[in-house]
Amino acid sequence: MPSISELEPAVQAQWLADRLISIRDIRMLFELGRTAAYELTHRPGFPEPVVISPRCYRWWASEVTAFATGIRNERTKARQPASHVGEQAVHPATPPLRINGTVRIARTRRATSS
Repeated sequence: MPSISELEPAVQAQWLADRLISIRDIRMLFELGRTAAYELTHRPGFPEPVVISPRCYRWWASEVTAFATGIRNERTKARQPASHVGEQAVHPATPPLRINGTVRIARTRRATSS
């Protein structure tokens, strides 16, 4: 394996500037709670973790930043109006939200005995 000094300058700069970040850093970057941050790390396209130990994972900051940039770019593309006057923006058809499950009648409070 080549040493850092033998690598290309761009790769060398990335290795020297890049660092491993924890789930806490990911939570702060995306402003998420603990559960949502772990769900984010399991999304398709999210960078693979570096396994430090069986219970310790870290992610490369540059890869997570690139993932966040990709999400922002997708969001801005979806929000942009049609470029031509006669052209309409195409929105995917989303089905209406439905509540699934059975409906139960709420229990009444028991009368207190005096």
